[in-house]
Amino acid sequence: MNFSFAARVGMVVGIIAAVLGAGVAIAAAGLPGAILVAVMLGVMVVVFGIVLAPQARRSRLNRIGVPAEAVILSIAETGWTLNDNYGLARLRLQVEPADGGEPYEVTIKSYINRFEIPSYQPGVRLPVVVDPSDRTRVAVA
Repeated sequence: MNFSFAARVGMVVGIIAAVLGAGVAIAAAGLPGAILVAVMLGVMVVVFGIVLAPQARRSRLNRIGVPAEAVILSIAETGWTLNDNYGLARLRLQVEPADGGEPYEVTIKSYINRFEIPSYQPGVRLPVVVDPSDRTRVAVA
């Protein structure tokens, strides 16, 4: 994934603060501090996995994917947001392969800027990329 310089600095500072905080918690509380640190690290891994996994898949597909076009059949909110501006939406698409193959349906999740939601409505055509090894893996281009 491509992160801005500011995002990279923020991640490095956050990691340093987490390591220092973990050291202080363990030094001050011993075993209970170590347990707390382990639980918090587990929570962080789960949250980052939920938030960043769709973006990581999309980034990979943009590198290796085959261009195609899709028609939105339906769109629904999942309830997840990123930075209070990007909603994670569930899109049911009819993918039309560029090679003229038979159209097929897939359901994907994609972060959509809240200001762009009006342009993501049923019937709208979107450029997408399809994983050449698994055509059910699709991302909005």
